[in-house]
Amino acid sequence: TSVLSLTPILSSTRCVFAQKNDDGSFLGCVVWNEYDEMAFIGFYIVAPFLRKCGLGSLLWSRALSRIRETGRIIGLRAVPEMAPRYASRDTPIEVSRLRKNLLTCAEMREFCDKFPPACGTLKLASELNREEKGDLLRFDEEISGRDRCDLLIPYLSCTRTEGVVLLNGERKVIASAGITSSGFEKDNLFKLAPVYASSLSEVSSLTRALLPFCEQFSPDSRILVHILTGTVGERELEEVIGHPQNIELVTLFSAPIDNRLNGKKCYAPHNHSVHYDG
Repeated sequence: TSVLSLTPILSSTRCVFAQKNDDGSFLGCVVWNEYDEMAFIGFYIVAPFLRKCGLGSLLWSRALSRIRETGRIIGLRAVPEMAPRYASRDTPIEVSRLRKNLLTCAEMREFCDKFPPACGTLKLASELNREEKGDLLRFDEEISGRDRCDLLIPYLSCTRTEGVVLLNGERKVIASAGITSSGFEKDNLFKLAPVYASSLSEVSSLTRALLPFCEQFSPDSRILVHILTGTVGERELEEVIGHPQNIELVTLFSAPIDNRLNGKKCYAPHNHSVHYDG
């Protein structure tokens, strides 16, 4: 998946690992990414046979100590069952929640067919020229409020990852979407993320253009869509796309953050483990 490909190569990645002294085998880790004013924790893993032995607490303490030395705000994403525990300790501020919708390609096509085609020209990210790629990065910064070139350029180069843009008459990017493999490749599960647009017609046109990419791996591929609270996705997309999974993820921070995301155009967030929700 893209997160496993990107995490080791991004300059923002930081980590604390534990390994056995005798053979160096893996015991646990905390992995986070530092950018702008925040340090966003993406992975907190302890070998099953060592859980409740104190190793996890040691790793966590060491990671947070290193983060605090930078003066950055700590962020993480937790399942609801664990959110109170994290909130009571280091990250008390709930910023948003993510809810999951899961559709087959056929169900996604049925959703897309509900809306008329968007006005403009669709073009896959893999087919963009240099100028168009630059404009995609500009558009992403316009929506996210952050310069994410260091993430997006390698992200779009990952295997089993594709993007699409909607160009206006002046050949400028006015909407975009991406899709990437999630989990094990054999599962043929894909995540539609992000989707930045101005209408459900644009959302459906962008998504329809990405369906053949998923179907080439398997006609039974499934597509995961995250809905971010406080965005147009929650207001307009969540109900009409359907197929909710009753699964929430809670985003917590240690202090208030400068949330620059244009929620009026975020139908689905990027939601990458190495980057904050938007």
